Amino acid sequence: MMGDSTLRQWFDFLLKAVPTFKRMNLHVQYEAGPLLAVDVENNIDLHWRAHGLPLRCLKTEVSNLHYVSNEIDDLTGGPHTVIVFNLGPHFTTYPLDFYTRRVMRVRKAVLDMLQRAPDTTIIIKTVNTGYKFNRILQWAFQDVGVYILDVWQMTACHYNVENIHPGPVIIKNEMDIFLSFICPE
Repeated sequence: MMGDSTLRQWFDFLLKAVPTFKRMNLHVQYEAGPLLAVDVENNIDLHWRAHGLPLRCLKTEVSNLHYVSNEIDDLTGGPHTVIVFNLGPHFTTYPLDFYTRRVMRVRKAVLDMLQRAPDTTIIIKTVNTGYKFNRILQWAFQDVGVYILDVWQMTACHYNVENIHPGPVIIKNEMDIFLSFICPE
């Protein structure tokens, strides 16, 4: 998992929902990560890290901030690898072409990943509150063969107040759909 704090909410949800996950203390600042949890019984490693700059957080070591495209380039991929990422609210104060260039770099990394490991599952989580960013993401990845989980619609039409950090009921709904992509049975 690579992205913003709304994707970190997924990480936190899984830690609470799956009792066999144990969080490892990497001695880093929680808001930027990286974070790691392992489930030894089921042979699962769960990683989360911030998507790199731009990022609004407390002090963190720059060495812990990696761009999504670089992280994907460094992964081997394969049938037991699930990559989830999002890019969003931290880009709101930048021009849309800056965001578009970042998305296109990630697109290239995803295409390269699918070339070397076509059985890798890649899921893109859209932004909860930022429709223009979602349109760019959907345009850039429309023909790539990835899953796009449109959480903006889930947030916008829910009775909860619109919030960059959606409430637990929305996170649960998002996780149900996410898990249906990786655990279809």
